[in-house]
Amino acid sequence: MDLTSDYAHRHIVKLMTITLVAFLTAFGLLANRYHPGSRERFRFSKAFLAYDLLWTTAFSLVYGREIYKDFNQGQINMKDATTLYSYMNITVAVINYVTQMTISGHVAKMMSRVPFFETLKTFRLDSRSLYKSIALALVKSFGFPLTLEVAFMLQQRRQHPEMSFIWTLYRLFPLVVSNLLNNCYFGAMMVVKEMLNALNARLESQLQEVNMLQRKDQLKLYTRYYRMQRFCTMADELDQLEHRYRLIYVHAGKYLTPMALSMILSLVCHLLGITVGFYTLYSAMADTFIMGKPYDGLGSLISLVFLLISLAEISLLALLCSNLLEATRRPALILQEMNLRHADCRYRRAVHGFTLLVTVTKFQIKPLGLYEMDTRLISNVFSAVASFLLILVQADLYQRFKKH
Repeated sequence: MDLTSDYAHRHIVKLMTITLVAFLTAFGLLANRYHPGSRERFRFSKAFLAYDLLWTTAFSLVYGREIYKDFNQGQINMKDATTLYSYMNITVAVINYVTQMTISGHVAKMMSRVPFFETLKTFRLDSRSLYKSIALALVKSFGFPLTLEVAFMLQQRRQHPEMSFIWTLYRLFPLVVSNLLNNCYFGAMMVVKEMLNALNARLESQLQEVNMLQRKDQLKLYTRYYRMQRFCTMADELDQLEHRYRLIYVHAGKYLTPMALSMILSLVCHLLGITVGFYTLYSAMADTFIMGKPYDGLGSLISLVFLLISLAEISLLALLCSNLLEATRRPALILQEMNLRHADCRYRRAVHGFTLLVTVTKFQIKPLGLYEMDTRLISNVFSAVASFLLILVQADLYQRFKKH
């Protein structure tokens, strides 16, 4: 039953990985060809690069022309959260296209060297936790865009009832493309978190057995030879866990490199989206209570949707990074709780070596070296939004009462 469950887990993760690679390739964000039987599984492809260049050119011309047209006609409304959010995501998408083309060779080498599935086979993942993580990744990748599509449909019926349903998909597409790299990173780190949790579960199992073998009744029960043999077996397992921890630590850090710029730009985009969303809600209430205009309930609802999506994106990323950091530091805490008084000398060396590795190599998620990602990100975002809103609201109130 356990072997069947482990196979099902690996099959699900493999299917999700193939799906993400297919999406990246189809949308022009991956210029590498997959060779399953080769030592270098991913190789840079000039044909795929030409395809990506075509995507980049077409996307930039189509959406750049729209922004230029709106700018010339004076249709850019700084109080329209949905329009500004779309413009920012168009900019992020274009930058993602350009950067991914320039680092295609590096991405191919990085993806070929990552022993992802080989490492995954060595762990027994918790089914409930894995399915919960997969469900969360699916909500972020598909649930959020569907929610934004509903908001665009409401906006289309209100502002452009003469336009077809395709208009909403046209507005949604840049948001999907700009978040595709971030969704790939989110999904991959979800699986990494599950592998670290499985590694920590193995360490906790050793902790219980080691501490049990230190009890007086256990010292009398087993011979010295049996205890030495058992500690040597556990030392071999601990060395293997240390090696897998090192692999996860090294390659998780390398995987961040091609996603770093996109992550920073998306955070800035969400920060501005939250600010504009709150300001739009304030503006609707100010128009009602100060100017005596009817309350724009539908417009506020649409702005609230974009506001909540941005908040959810930042919160999910911050919580994931915090859980990852906690999972990478957990081995040191487990190893420090081991009673090694009557342990074999080889097992002691294995414990001290693993503890030193975790203590010295402090795992950090710091895209472009600018900001460390953890739960503090949420409070810092709210602090920045509050500062921006204070300036905007003060300026708006000054203008409103100045007219009166």
